[in-house]
Amino acid sequence: MAEQIRFIKKAYSRAQKKVYPAHEQFRVCMALAFIGGFLEAYTYILKGNIFANAQTGNFALMALNLAYFKEPLQALYYLIPISAYVIGILLTVEMPRRFKGRISWYTLFMIIQFCVFAAVGFLPESVPHSVTTVSVAFLCAMQYNTFKSCRGVTMSTVFCTNNLRQFAISAAQRRHGDKNAVIRRGILYLANIFFFVFGAASGGALISVLQAHGLAGEYSIWLCCLILIPAGLYTHFHKPEYNNII
Repeated sequence: MAEQIRFIKKAYSRAQKKVYPAHEQFRVCMALAFIGGFLEAYTYILKGNIFANAQTGNFALMALNLAYFKEPLQALYYLIPISAYVIGILLTVEMPRRFKGRISWYTLFMIIQFCVFAAVGFLPESVPHSVTTVSVAFLCAMQYNTFKSCRGVTMSTVFCTNNLRQFAISAAQRRHGDKNAVIRRGILYLANIFFFVFGAASGGALISVLQAHGLAGEYSIWLCCLILIPAGLYTHFHKPEYNNII
């Protein structure tokens, strides 16, 4: 155990010497991972059992509906968030190339997220679920293809599958190569998974509390707005000379 602690301290010390852009900072990436988990719970609980962050589940649900011929229209419904996801990815490829302003694309995206989440919270329950699921799928796709790494380590902030895979690989490679770098990557992946799960649990708990008090569970998404405010400000005002601080 003592040896493992020393390795972790060395890995942390080495990482501190490197300079990373604001959008790769630990606090920003973990805030987005929390939001990613929160949105997964939000759409599943409130919007027809739809997973809007990643589309693997929606492909499977669409196939099951088609296979059993139970609800063919419901099967086609899953194409809506899938299509929104594709469009979101396409826009993150084109927009950063065309956008040149006083703020970075990363900060602008957080502003877009804030505005959409704020609007979604005001939508009455009578509004079709597809409005929310499309919005969330669209933004999750953009987040996935915009924030692609944390402190130089490639990872996702909207789903856990690849992060879990990379964590397992880091654990397996501990005996080979640079142990400090391997441990550092493993810690980042594990932290990302933790904040994602924490976000999903928080989403479920907050929705339950709001509904228990006679309020719409849809209001819970405003928690994401509160998190985006400091994250966006940090991304905008963060200076390079402080990029080595978690």
